Amino acid sequence: MKVVKGSMFKTQGSISGIKTLILIVLFLSVHGCGYQLVGEKGIYGGEIKSVYVPVFKNMTYEPHASLYLTDAFTKQLMATGIFAVNKNNSDTYIEGVLKNIRIVPNALDKNGIVIEKNVLVGVEISLYKKDGNLLKKWFFSDNQIYRADDLSAEDYNKREAISSVSDRIARRFCASLMTEY
Repeated sequence: MKVVKGSMFKTQGSISGIKTLILIVLFLSVHGCGYQLVGEKGIYGGEIKSVYVPVFKNMTYEPHASLYLTDAFTKQLMATGIFAVNKNNSDTYIEGVLKNIRIVPNALDKNGIVIEKNVLVGVEISLYKKDGNLLKKWFFSDNQIYRADDLSAEDYNKREAISSVSDRIARRFCASLMTEY
């Protein structure tokens, strides 16, 4: 690199030149990407700032599974910091329906005994305005493998797998909600 007299890369003024260069790069990266800072909370331009999350409907034979989903969705929506959750007179509400849970063998030992199972969860989520108008409907599904070789721990492992799947589905829902609106 050739040093030109009066250049910002001179040794005397190199610190202020580097600071200027860093500021220019920072300015261009913030303003050149198409991103902008959010001015207010909510989605739809701040029109929706609160959401009510009632207990999800359970259309399966798996008891209490909808509670895992309801809890996961409530926590994830609160974690976004964009919504007030379960506030009186909310702008919107979510209707969640646990459509299916399937548990299938995943791995067998040498004697043909199941040692791992796979739980598959499907849930339908609908976002409504407080007047009952449907804004959007989503369907999410996910699965988790869990150990089934210890009969005393199998039920606990299954509940933990359903809880993990619920958390992942709730994160995907929040991510899609944030990117779409």
